[in-house]
Amino acid sequence: MKEKNFLCPNCRSQLVPNKKIVLIARPESGHAGLLLLSPKLGEYTATTHSAFTLHDGQKVDISCPVCHADLGDYKDNKNLARVIMIDEDGKEYDIVFSEIIGEKCTYKIHGEEIESYGEDAGLYVNFW
Repeated sequence: MKEKNFLCPNCRSQLVPNKKIVLIARPESGHAGLLLLSPKLGEYTATTHSAFTLHDGQKVDISCPVCHADLGDYKDNKNLARVIMIDEDGKEYDIVFSEIIGEKCTYKIHGEEIESYGEDAGLYVNFW
């Protein structure tokens, strides 16, 4: 069975080496750390090292762990980041998600089609 692939939109490197999406999160103040996210859309489990703590409401800048490209500022929105997802059938989508820790909103975009996930998805409804 083919799995979904998640890629950096800049270098197209694989972001899921083993069951979690691996990204770099950099709080506005403090050091950066690795952030592991669930690849299941609408599931908001996140893992960090115990010495790298993030708090609800905190803004982080998300970047690629391979090329270090900034994945945020999606279409000039300072709170949204983007990765690419290729589904089991090879169809490519933009996956857009919040860079605010604790905001549960994700958008799966293909052309004009937008699917939203998470209890906070309505926060950006006027953005689309």
